[in-house]
Amino acid sequence: MKLNILKNKIKLMPREAGIYIWFKGAKKLYVGKAGNLRARLKSYIAPDDARIKIMVEKASGLVRVPAGNEIEALILESQYIKKYHPEFNVLMRDDKQYSYAAFTQEEFPRIFITHQPHSKFKNFEIESVGPFTEGYTLKQTLKFLRRTFPYCTCRQKHNNFCLNYHLDRCPGFCCLKHPEKTDRRLYMKNINAIKDMLTGKKDTLIKKMKKEMVAAGKAHDFQKAIRTREQIDSLEKIFSNAKVLQGLNERYERQSPGIEKLREFLNLPRLNRIECYDISNIQGRYATGSMAVFIDGLADKNEYRRFKIRTVKGADDTAMIKEILTRRLRHTEWKYPDLVVIDGGKAQISAVQSVMAEFDLVENIPVLALTKDAKHKGNHIFISTAPKKSVALKAIHPAAKNLILAIDAEAHRFAISYYRYLHRRSALA
Repeated sequence: MKLNILKNKIKLMPREAGIYIWFKGAKKLYVGKAGNLRARLKSYIAPDDARIKIMVEKASGLVRVPAGNEIEALILESQYIKKYHPEFNVLMRDDKQYSYAAFTQEEFPRIFITHQPHSKFKNFEIESVGPFTEGYTLKQTLKFLRRTFPYCTCRQKHNNFCLNYHLDRCPGFCCLKHPEKTDRRLYMKNINAIKDMLTGKKDTLIKKMKKEMVAAGKAHDFQKAIRTREQIDSLEKIFSNAKVLQGLNERYERQSPGIEKLREFLNLPRLNRIECYDISNIQGRYATGSMAVFIDGLADKNEYRRFKIRTVKGADDTAMIKEILTRRLRHTEWKYPDLVVIDGGKAQISAVQSVMAEFDLVENIPVLALTKDAKHKGNHIFISTAPKKSVALKAIHPAAKNLILAIDAEAHRFAISYYRYLHRRSALA
């Protein structure tokens, strides 16, 4: 597509949510989504990614499909990608980078986000809905839907009502020792409703719920009628009120300025999720590990994880890093990072890559190791793609350098807070 034609098309695009489709003849080349179509499409005028440049030159047309808000755009985009398998969506991503909502095939299904749609969860088969291009937006969508259609996230049965039950985030049936058949039927109703919402069947679902509400009123089951009415109101609020999505849009609008500079420096195709690992202990006592997560250069504390060291004796930080990374990578339901950051140098990178090799991820996830001076200040980095050569931090763009240091500091803060907690608990015991 010629540049002047593209610019004219972008001028006609609204500043609204929707999906956009690049095509050549009858063939769809790429499907994307945006909260602001005009602003998003401006990035295609002078793209940095060579693949995008090739796609734009190859395209003969560009159309939009409107959506009510960013959640609807996310679901609509997922449907189009699944149906048409556009050439450049496949080229620019793989299954590990797409997000899927996974439903476990058990008596009371659990829901989690995964990048491996054909994997298992605790030996249970899963049914995957997707693909979705943004894991964060999918996570928030499930969070909103759970308020309307509660479901279980407990890792094992405990024969009692859990905290989520008391917060109205779980029906509570799943944890009971002897749940009744009617309990499962009501639970599956919630699960199926969430599947309907994520596959674009919102209108059909709401129409069905309205019929149920009327029927309950005629049967004088006013409690059920009121509950159904509240669910309908909640759904309509999620999918029509832009304020609900304000947090999602703001997150991407205030993306860290260092993330793009760091991506360019590392020559990565994408840099959405960074995981930084840190160890805290004194001569091996109360040894803990932390995983701090940054999405688009911003800390996402909901994704943080702590690890109490189990297998390593003594003060061996490298072995501890290997342990916590192994435990982390076993969680295939957690999104894989685009970059791993650790303290250390060549030896630490080698240790981490030996773990990556066990999971066949060496080529997929690069590692950045930060070395420190006598004052424990970062001064050089090693990169797994060129592990024999260090790079001085002062030689890196200031925004990228500051992001690396901020990520490292946050992981250390998180690790030492858990260490202090374990130390205090031991002292009080």
